[in-house]
Amino acid sequence: WNSHPSINKLAANAFSTSTPAAATIIHSIDNIPCRETKISVSTLHQPITILEATLEGQDKLVDEVLMLDEERNQDTTVIVENDPYGSVLWPAARTVSEHITQESFLTSNGDDTATNQKIQSKPTLLELGTGTGLVALAASASYKYESILATDYESVPLKLLDAAYLLNQNNDGTSTTPIVTSLFDICNLSVPLPPADVVCAADILYEKSTGIALAKRCIEALERGSRVVIGCSPGRPGRPAFLEELRRLNPKMKDVDFVDVEGTTCSGDRNSLICGEGSSSISDEPEMLLVALMDLMPDCV
Repeated sequence: WNSHPSINKLAANAFSTSTPAAATIIHSIDNIPCRETKISVSTLHQPITILEATLEGQDKLVDEVLMLDEERNQDTTVIVENDPYGSVLWPAARTVSEHITQESFLTSNGDDTATNQKIQSKPTLLELGTGTGLVALAASASYKYESILATDYESVPLKLLDAAYLLNQNNDGTSTTPIVTSLFDICNLSVPLPPADVVCAADILYEKSTGIALAKRCIEALERGSRVVIGCSPGRPGRPAFLEELRRLNPKMKDVDFVDVEGTTCSGDRNSLICGEGSSSISDEPEMLLVALMDLMPDCV
């Protein structure tokens, strides 16, 4: 499962790049300045426009997170609670976008009969930790999904995605597949995972606790018959805990692991607390980057 044939086809189209723009277009989302960025996804005919916080916007979000609890009072409007990472793009989002929108993803689904029956029609998609929403937007533009639910535990990413969805509508008046956005915390295990045929997540393994929670959610999704796709950029501290918990929860998955796929770095200014100095995820010009990808079928549990 971790070496699904469709994973290997990504390498041929790996070096996607950000499309240069004549001038940067700035939007204000919740008083956070955000820039339009066009991202080329090799499986789509047109680039996807996302919104990500400018450096000024990132600074504002980081300040919110660092604000001491006693400084937050009833007269203060809190924009973000705990996590400013979702306000900018990360490499695994593009890798997952390309993986779930390539033709072979929906035409080679292993031996699981129930899944094959579902995939004969357009499947439904659930994204966990949507961030800037590139994965959901790519799925929407591909017209390969019946419905798309994009979730995050912070409201700012959902607002970025809602605004970006409108920017990606066709000039001829036709619309891409609608995207529903919703707050959802994968770590709150008292709330069940929303239903979907395909569940995906890109670059959310920032902490050990998140890695453990995502492993539990993967098992939950697989046991109910969903296919699961996880993407992870280099250096994410929650990845070891994710793998350990996944293997602990189901002995059949003792050999499960990520496969390295050729992806692309992201560009643009980053607050030093969002992306530390020396990070391999960011470069001035797009460069090849190995991104970890996992594609799990329900029959693996």
